[in-house]
Amino acid sequence: MTAGMIAAATFLHPGLATAQEAAESQTIYIQPLFDYPVAPDSIPSLGEKSDYLVEHFWDVMDFQSKSSVDQNALNDAFSVWVSPMRWAKAEVTDKSVAKLMKNASKSPVLTLQLTRAAEENLYSPRALFWADKLYLKFIDNLLSNKKVPQARKERYRHHKKLLENTLVGEFPARFNYETPSGSRAHYTSDGVITIIEFGDPGCDDCRYAKLKMETDITFSSLVDKGAISVLFINPDPEEGWQTQMVDFPRNWHIGASSEVSDLYDIRVTPSFYVIGRDGKIIMKNASWQQAMRGAIEAANENLNNQSK
Repeated sequence: MTAGMIAAATFLHPGLATAQEAAESQTIYIQPLFDYPVAPDSIPSLGEKSDYLVEHFWDVMDFQSKSSVDQNALNDAFSVWVSPMRWAKAEVTDKSVAKLMKNASKSPVLTLQLTRAAEENLYSPRALFWADKLYLKFIDNLLSNKKVPQARKERYRHHKKLLENTLVGEFPARFNYETPSGSRAHYTSDGVITIIEFGDPGCDDCRYAKLKMETDITFSSLVDKGAISVLFINPDPEEGWQTQMVDFPRNWHIGASSEVSDLYDIRVTPSFYVIGRDGKIIMKNASWQQAMRGAIEAANENLNNQSK
C-alpha cells in the first residue's frame, strides 16, 4: 500500500488508524537474551536436530556475569528451549536441565526466575505442553537452594504437593465428598475404570461435557454395564450447589468437596482424570473427548481380556 493509499484509507475510515495505533502500542517486543541456536543442515532427522538444540541452547549465555535477567526474555528463551524436548532423547533433556541448573546455582534470583519460566512454559494454562516431572525438577532445584527466601518457595511447595499427588502412572489421593442428599462419601479406587470430572455444574462447558458423555451410546452402555464409573465433583461448592445437580445421570456418582483443590492438580474447568482398574492415573487435566475415548479404550481392552 502506498503512502497515498494509506492516507485515503485513514480519511475514509477515521477509526482505522486509531485502532491500529492502539494495537501497536499494546504490542510487547522482547529482546532475546542471546541469539538462539540453529541446528546444522548436516543433521538429517527431527530427533537429532532436537537433541542438538536442547543440548546446545544455553551455550552462548554468560551465566557468570548475570545474577538476574529480564523475566519476559527468559520465558521466551525457555519456551524455545523446551519445545524440541518433545522429540529429543530423555537423557539429552536430563543432561541439559542439570547443566542449566548448575550454571544458575550461584544466583538465587536467577534460580527463582528459571522456576517461574518453568511454571509458565510447563505448567500454566499458556504452556505449549504440560510436563509435570520436568517442572518438578525445577521446583526441587529451587527448594534445595538455601539462598532463596522461604516465602518465595511457598507457591512452589504447593505445586509440588499437587503434582506428586497426581502424577500419571501413580495412585491419586483419596478424598471425601458430600452428595446432594447430604450424605458423606469417600473416593478410593474400586477396581473399575473411573472418570473423575472436576467442574462446576452451572458452567456451560461442564454442562456441554455432561450432555455429550451421557448421550454417547458406546460410553453410556459401558457405564450401564459397570465397566466404567463416572464421578463428578464440584471442587468449589457455593450455597445451593445441590439443586444444580438434579439432572445428572442416576448411575453417576456426584457431589462436592472443598478439600479436593488442596489435593488434586486441577488446572482447567472442567478437568478430567481417568483412573485405571489398578487404581493408577491414566490421564489427567484432559478434555471430555480425551477422557471418554481413553476410558472406552481401557474398558474394551479389559472386556476383551475377560472374554479370552
